[in-house]
Amino acid sequence: MDFLSLRKDLESGIPLLIYDFDGREEETDMIFYAGAISWKSIYTLRKEAGGLICYATSNSEAKTLGLNFMAEELKRHELYKKLVKKPSYGDYPAFSLWVNHVNTKTGISDYDRYITISELHKIIAKTKTNPEDARREFYENFMTPGHVPILIARDIRERRGHTELSITLLQKLGLESSAVIAEMLDEKLSMNKEKVKKIAKNLGFHFIEGKDIFKEVVI
Repeated sequence: MDFLSLRKDLESGIPLLIYDFDGREEETDMIFYAGAISWKSIYTLRKEAGGLICYATSNSEAKTLGLNFMAEELKRHELYKKLVKKPSYGDYPAFSLWVNHVNTKTGISDYDRYITISELHKIIAKTKTNPEDARREFYENFMTPGHVPILIARDIRERRGHTELSITLLQKLGLESSAVIAEMLDEKLSMNKEKVKKIAKNLGFHFIEGKDIFKEVVI
């Protein structure tokens, strides 16, 4: 795996395409580094990927902000806990809160989601240098419910979803745990791996399989 090339692309605002695993979701997500996005990145995710546009960070940063998995929060509710079930691929989703930045209009436009995500990135970057300020600014400057779901990565040994794969790779590259991801969809179903590979080749994007990321950091 060419780490130098991967980092260069991500820092230049070029996305990566990450396939999870055969026998799991068998889906590919388009991944941008949140520290190098523009509103055009959100447009690209919407037009070229088509899945749910999410912001992902690590469990460590999430804990600093007081964020928890939504499934855990819902389990505490007498009625909603009945809705908390594991998907067919076997583990609970990575969802936490859905947020908008206070400076957005409706929150859903490409530009509005860019504002929310770029401001989330600034907060996450600050969790390491000034955690108290990061937490204060998060609760002052964001609102929920909103249009950007925050995903929290578990340890990749515990869960091997796109959230974990993207954050693990960013950490391996020495970047902030701060990603924007969306599933690549086709007509009716998710886009199959072979079609994604062709798109990656045509657009000059890196295509990476989860097994290769897992091998680099675990084995």
